[in-house]
Amino acid sequence: MEVISSNSEELCRIRSEKIDIFKESMNASKNILFIVNPFAGYHSKEHVPDLIDELIPKEKFNYKIINTEYAGHAHELALKAKEDRTDIVVAVGGDGTLNEVASALAHSDVILGIVPGGSGNGLSMHLGIGRSKRKALKKISQLNIKNIDTGNVNGKFFINMAGVGMDGLVAYKTKLSNRRGFSTYFKGAIWESVKYKNRRYKVEVEGKEYDGKFLSVNVANGSMFGYNFTIAPDADTSDGLMNTLMIHDSHKINYFGNAWRFFAGRIHKSHFASTEKSKNIKITAYEDSYMHIDGEGYPIEAGEFEFNIEPNSLRVIC
Repeated sequence: MEVISSNSEELCRIRSEKIDIFKESMNASKNILFIVNPFAGYHSKEHVPDLIDELIPKEKFNYKIINTEYAGHAHELALKAKEDRTDIVVAVGGDGTLNEVASALAHSDVILGIVPGGSGNGLSMHLGIGRSKRKALKKISQLNIKNIDTGNVNGKFFINMAGVGMDGLVAYKTKLSNRRGFSTYFKGAIWESVKYKNRRYKVEVEGKEYDGKFLSVNVANGSMFGYNFTIAPDADTSDGLMNTLMIHDSHKINYFGNAWRFFAGRIHKSHFASTEKSKNIKITAYEDSYMHIDGEGYPIEAGEFEFNIEPNSLRVIC
């Protein structure tokens, strides 16, 4: 007969207690806050509160639904939920709503859920959640949790991607428009690309320096903007690296002739593109330009912009 030492008995007891605590935690009801952008969340045939009531098991979850009322409100609500030790906070809306909620939850134990309510839903597609609210809500009840990276540019948070150049201008013009959807974005991109004059940037990444005119420089954590508009097909949100895609100065006919590559995930194969993977990147804009951060476009002044990765900084249901 094997004799178990007192140390072994103590170790077994501790392990048993940890297992019991884990089981109790998994069996306990989880508290969920759904933060809904009413424009993005309700502007569809699927009524979000009805879907939540139908698809979220009440024996497993206690939930509340709060609508946002102004820009930045989602961030405030998520911060309050974190202070209240809410288990899961779900962003129901587009990229802007997702950015506000995720930025409040980063570097905490609170879990982020995503229910796509916007037009593009790039990160939702990348994480395998998809575009369907119904399917996304079903995934939330399954609680498959993954740690992912996030990024920041000059200290400003992003979860999917950010960049400078024409994509920033298109995002800015789209934000000013009353219309949404793929056709609005695509028409805007075509129109702006006809008029757009490439800006000069210096890109410093992985000990290399690219200095010249660019159509755009994008720094990606996920793989796509949305609408399957893919710029970094091999992006991995858990590898501790950012993918940088630089579209160099070229004749406009080359851009139009290779537009299909964005939807085929092959734009990085074009002769006017360069790619790098890195933990950080610095872009110097020599003149005023435009930036986008998770789908939101902004005018920017000439200056330096430092992009950094924050590894494993967010817990996400995917």
